[in-house]
Amino acid sequence: MKLAVTIDVEEEGLFSNRYDPLNVPVENVLALTRLDPVFRNWGIRPTLLCTYAVVVQKRHQDLLLSLQAKWGAEIGAHLHHWNTPPLEELPYRQPVPSDLMDVRLLTAKLEMLLRAMHEMGIVPSSFRMGRFNMGPKMFSVIEKAGILVDSSVAPMRRYYGGPDHLAAPTDPYFPDPLGPVCPGNSKILEVPVTILPVVAKLGNVFQSMRTNKALEDRISWIAANLGSLPAQPMWTGLKRLKAAVAVHRRRGGRVLTIFFHSSELMPGGCPEHKTEKDIDSFFRKLDGFFSWLHNSLGVQSVTLSELGDLYRAERLSGGI
Repeated sequence: MKLAVTIDVEEEGLFSNRYDPLNVPVENVLALTRLDPVFRNWGIRPTLLCTYAVVVQKRHQDLLLSLQAKWGAEIGAHLHHWNTPPLEELPYRQPVPSDLMDVRLLTAKLEMLLRAMHEMGIVPSSFRMGRFNMGPKMFSVIEKAGILVDSSVAPMRRYYGGPDHLAAPTDPYFPDPLGPVCPGNSKILEVPVTILPVVAKLGNVFQSMRTNKALEDRISWIAANLGSLPAQPMWTGLKRLKAAVAVHRRRGGRVLTIFFHSSELMPGGCPEHKTEKDIDSFFRKLDGFFSWLHNSLGVQSVTLSELGDLYRAERLSGGI
């Protein structure tokens, strides 16, 4: 099994549902260095998905490049469309769903992020959309920009404004550009974060029930809280993480994709991590999880772009 560790390297404040357009703090990025003992001990080669607010800071550019070299990491793009220029007032609450935004504006925002990354010597091929807000419109934008791997799908979840990921696949696939949560013929590899329905195909059942508007919010809550098993260290304990991985393997899963945020490594950066003690506990859980994955399952840590190369090679050989 392959292990893709992805980190959203971004500003603070989002766990308070603040979507400030200007002057956002990014002090938490410095806390990435605290991952060094765990990552180097277990050979973790993460993909650091960085926002515009981060990459325009020279001191963070230097830090990210040093971590890239030290860990053998990949630096990818993470678009926060609410605070990446150009900024325009829109008649919707933040974060404005990408499918309600003009392609021209989405394209300009992505170009601004990619230009800032180019200036630090990075040409990203991997991507994640802020708030997992990847729909057909945004997918067309990243296709034209030359992105090769996306990780913006969260199975068994539905977010404000869509898209709906309730029935999305749990392992990497080449999506349909007109409906990125469905397999198709795109050149982009979709690498969903690993969240499993407790019963296979349960997401499809929830999806079919969404025609009942009165049940829509209730279905979303049940899917997220009762109907799914996340393999995400920020969301659950070590025993449940192992159970999720076991279920994923039984169902033929080839790739385990975990994610967390850089701000979760800083005390006060998220509701669950108020103190240094909370952060230390999270690092112990990460260490225990990676130890189990390494010693019991022999997982191989890979970057998102490496997964893209692997799956494209298999596709060319007729294996996919």
